[in-house]
Parts: sequence; structure tokens; C-alpha cells
Amino acid sequence: MSDLILSKHAQLKIHERRIDKDLLVKAIEKPEFLFYDLFSKSMIAIGKVVIQGNETYLVIPFIKEGASTKVITVYPCKEIQKEIDKKEGKRWIRVK
Repeated sequence: MSDLILSKHAQLKIHERRIDKDLLVKAIEKPEFLFYDLFSKSMIAIGKVVIQGNETYLVIPFIKEGASTKVITVYPCKEIQKEIDKKEGKRWIRVK
């Protein structure tokens, strides 16, 4: 993967939630779902992961900047279909 750049907010959330950076790379490279966010003009990668023994989905808003990938934030979401239903067609456009 290209260089991974984490915003200060993303760094804070990754630290708080004890998320391994390898999980970010995996979810961005091979997302289960991929959306474009009309408001933030960013991509949204969603991947299924296991964090501290708990299966969940990671939602990762990011922007490609040349050869780099800038992660804006990261948040876990167990009820991913609710999140998608709430935002798809209003804010998010499905890419994959």
C-alpha cells in the first residue's frame, strides 16, 4: 500500500480504541463495502475485523493524495447495515 498518513484525530481514535494499524490497511485495500461521501468528499472503506476478540466492522473515511492515503478517522460499528441504510443515497454513494 502507499504511504498511510493518519490525521491527529485518527491517531487519537486508534490509540483510544486500541486498533492495530494493520487492520486499517487490510480494510482499505480490500474493503467489504466502499462508498464515496458527498459531504466530506472522501472515500469510506468498511471492513470486517476482530478487535480485542470482538468481531465488528471498521468504518474508515480516507482521502487519496497522490501515492499517499490519508485516514481522517476510524470508528468501529457492529450494526453496519443500520449505518449504511442511514447514509446511503443521502450522504454516501456506493462504489463497491
